[in-house]
Amino acid sequence: MIDKPKITYLLGAGASWFSCPILKEQGEKMIELAKSYFKNPDLIFDKIPSDLTENQSLIWDIGYFGEKSLKFGTIDTYAKKLNLNNSHSELTRLKLAVSVFFTIWQLTDDKTFKRRNDTVLDEIDRRYISLMASIIQTKSQNSNKIKENIRFVTWNYDLQLEFAFKSFCHDTLTWENISQDLKFRINDNKTSSLEICHLNGYHGFYKTSNKEHHILDRSNSRNINDIIDDISFVAESQSRGTLDITNHINYAWEENDLAIASREEAKRIFSATDILIIIGYSFPNFNKGIDKALFKQLKGRKTKVYFQDPNASVVFLYQLVDPNDCEIICENDKLDNFILPYEF
Repeated sequence: MIDKPKITYLLGAGASWFSCPILKEQGEKMIELAKSYFKNPDLIFDKIPSDLTENQSLIWDIGYFGEKSLKFGTIDTYAKKLNLNNSHSELTRLKLAVSVFFTIWQLTDDKTFKRRNDTVLDEIDRRYISLMASIIQTKSQNSNKIKENIRFVTWNYDLQLEFAFKSFCHDTLTWENISQDLKFRINDNKTSSLEICHLNGYHGFYKTSNKEHHILDRSNSRNINDIIDDISFVAESQSRGTLDITNHINYAWEENDLAIASREEAKRIFSATDILIIIGYSFPNFNKGIDKALFKQLKGRKTKVYFQDPNASVVFLYQLVDPNDCEIICENDKLDNFILPYEF
């Protein structure tokens, strides 16, 4: 029997375009959420007031870091400033704000909030749904899995892939069940073979005493304020030092255990890749070192590379791969569905 070619998807922010705020829009939505919570459209998020509760302080931080995101271009850039200035306490606050913001964003169905101009954004990007419909299969009577020759490496800390997978599973399955069937979490021994590798970490998860937990099943409500109430314990717990969000949101310059393990796993996935499909990725400067290390794994493999993005160009890729090594196909126009090659 001929082995099926191993297909890897490399995802950037544009891969979640129909469902999540990206770049400048992320900062704007963080500010919008905080202003709505405090019921003050003119609020300026500067120095945090001393009379706020832990709950209020968390939402204040979402607005505060949203404003920093707009000032510095992206929240990643402001995070780099904090890192360079050894402002580790504020960087920890930033990571918690980002994680909680994306969790609220994913759990709510507020159509006024989850809107881009006149368009209501998808709860799950429709392209993930379509892709999962093609690559998911039955594992047992009560569980599913994705095809063994399909893997994902993503720079996004959203869980759109995982929510798309979950949408095809039994409604009663918890996130603990889902993460047993879909490998996207690095285990404590750093030995997991991941199916989805998040290079920047993922929202909604934290650690206590070396055990990983999540807040994704903590609320049954779709109302923003209810969700905030249900998950607000993380702010007080983090301030007391009883949980750690730090490792679960990562940036390209960081060298913590989870970040290093994720990069090693991504290199392992790339080293076995026959077909690479790049979706919505702009190859930002912050990521260049890691991108170079990943694409180095393709050397000599004769990998076929698809690049699907409105600005897709071979110029990016010729800086990373030998044109004699790889066949490169750019797709700038057909963007309504993720590329799924016939070889899958």
